[in-house]
Amino acid sequence: MTVKVHNLAMGGPRALLLCLFGAVLFLTGIQTFEFSGSQALQCYSFQHIYFGPFDLSGMKFLNVSCLLGCSEAVLSLNTGYGSAVTMVQKGCWTGPAMVQMQRNDKALPPHYSVVRGCGTDFCNTNLQTHDSLPNLSRAPNPRTLSGAKCYSCVGIHPEDCTPEKSRQVQCHQDQSICFQGNGSMTFGNFSVPVYIRTCHRPSCTIQGTTSPRTNIDLQGSCCEGHLCNKDSISLHQRLGHRPS
Repeated sequence: MTVKVHNLAMGGPRALLLCLFGAVLFLTGIQTFEFSGSQALQCYSFQHIYFGPFDLSGMKFLNVSCLLGCSEAVLSLNTGYGSAVTMVQKGCWTGPAMVQMQRNDKALPPHYSVVRGCGTDFCNTNLQTHDSLPNLSRAPNPRTLSGAKCYSCVGIHPEDCTPEKSRQVQCHQDQSICFQGNGSMTFGNFSVPVYIRTCHRPSCTIQGTTSPRTNIDLQGSCCEGHLCNKDSISLHQRLGHRPS
């Protein structure tokens, strides 16, 4: 190293100029590489609420530029008796490439969420159909009933879930009381309210799902009696039993 520096100094202004020019090219190359590596990705953008099976195959999505990656998410809340509200979202991702899945079909009401992040152009196309969700309305086998009968519905407006628009269902054996409540489903800055009536277990325990990027939050009350979950569902209803 000492010999090279000595020879350069002995070369005069021309050698010094060549050295400086080479350094500029080297630094420029680094800056160009860093810039190209930070160019935005192109991702699909979409959000919608479904009240039945969904199929996005063949659908044309909007495009959006994202700095870090693409994302897609599906959140679903089910009565356990064939009715569901499902949130589907595609857009930008702000975390590491990953798949985050939370399934709580043993909870009542049953619910499920899956979130996927990826790092290439238009990579957020894996969650395309209702087949990506588990069956949250699976009846017990053998199918036995408790004798209780409740209203069953789920929607995103109070009027979606009035007793007049609800089904009357015979409750499964381990579900002998009725439930009515409300809450929200959230992924990032996309959030929708939910209103629900269904059967429940005597414990009346509500388990939501919370993660760094998703949230299914529920609160409500339970009652005992034939079709007793017929009251209006308020936004601030708290969990607990009420007289039938």
